[in-house]
Amino acid sequence: MLKRIHLMLSDSAWFVPFLYGFGGIVLTFLTQYFGGFFREILPEVLYLEKDSAANVLSSSFTSLMTMMTFSFSTILVVLTTYSSQFSPRTVNNFLTNAAAKHTLGLFIMTTVYGISNLFLIRTADDDAVLASGVSVLLVIGSIWAFVKFIQTISVSIQAERLLSALHREALAVIKSQREAVERDEVSIVPTRSVHAFEGQAVYASRTGYIQLFASEKQEDRPTSFESVVAVGDFVAKGDLLGYWVGGEADDVELFQIGEVRSSIQDPAFVIEKLSEIALKGVSPGINDPNTAIHAIHYIGDILRELSRMPEGDFVFSNGKSDWHAKRKPLDATLFQAFAPVKTYASHDMFVMASVFEAIRIARLEAHPSSFQAFEGIIDYFEDVIDWDDMHERERAYLQNQLMRSRKVNA
Repeated sequence: MLKRIHLMLSDSAWFVPFLYGFGGIVLTFLTQYFGGFFREILPEVLYLEKDSAANVLSSSFTSLMTMMTFSFSTILVVLTTYSSQFSPRTVNNFLTNAAAKHTLGLFIMTTVYGISNLFLIRTADDDAVLASGVSVLLVIGSIWAFVKFIQTISVSIQAERLLSALHREALAVIKSQREAVERDEVSIVPTRSVHAFEGQAVYASRTGYIQLFASEKQEDRPTSFESVVAVGDFVAKGDLLGYWVGGEADDVELFQIGEVRSSIQDPAFVIEKLSEIALKGVSPGINDPNTAIHAIHYIGDILRELSRMPEGDFVFSNGKSDWHAKRKPLDATLFQAFAPVKTYASHDMFVMASVFEAIRIARLEAHPSSFQAFEGIIDYFEDVIDWDDMHERERAYLQNQLMRSRKVNA
């Protein structure tokens, strides 16, 4: 349940602004009904007569609407830039940006507070009310948030900052998985085939992407489970998800299926975003190979952390049952990350060289079980690159990078 709530909140752009809006209603109630109790404590300047307070609230609301209009226009421009220059998959990274959500939330809170007080101020019992003073403070806070928002926009639209943010996002997911293994909360076992005769089949209830595997539901259940799909896979309604083994099938929904992929348990999704940014960089319309090279280097560092764990599937055990959660093989992740780059950037020697450099970085701390996957992707590139069409110097440079990617530190 906690993982599902985390998924909902992390991918939601409305929850934080909603809380701010609710906070505006609560603050309206407090100032309307308890403003008189603080008359002796708060400065007198915060209290205005009803007519003056109404004018202040009206002016504050008008100025705030101007800032909100500019902010929403800026957001639309940024979303268009993210989608066209980087990748449509990165739009959600901006929508869920903490600074953007809190800024919009503060705007909504101030608007709700101003409108509700403007409506209720005529019914106030006291001649002097606190609402206008609080509204002015909220507008001042909104102005500060607006300046901070503009600064955040100017930073987030830079390709280097987006690449770095995606890099941190993936490393955080991998770190949590590795720490769970180190705490013996989950173990990694070699991948094995699962056969239909082993238990009762579980089928997808809807079409979408596997977003989560709900391991926390295992508790003390005695029935084991074997999955045949991994987090991040696309399934259609009725597709096979796995089997209950060794007991009565539990009526529990193990997989969260949604319309979009999530990176909460799927670092490969972040790698896909970086790969798409790299492809955008080498496209003729954008023609920014340096951004592509930076993205590929970040992919290599994410793979370095990912390959530190052994190949295999996750197993959650409670002493009575084992729940096997299938993991995407490293060779599939490598191929999906780098093969498109070869398809669209084979003409750019330096981009191709960055692919070999990324593979070299990824192998620095790799577990021995990952060596075969790395050798396989290197052999693939060695076979598909048209060496004969290259100048001798270009061929020597790329072959040198390829040989460096084959070396493994002892």
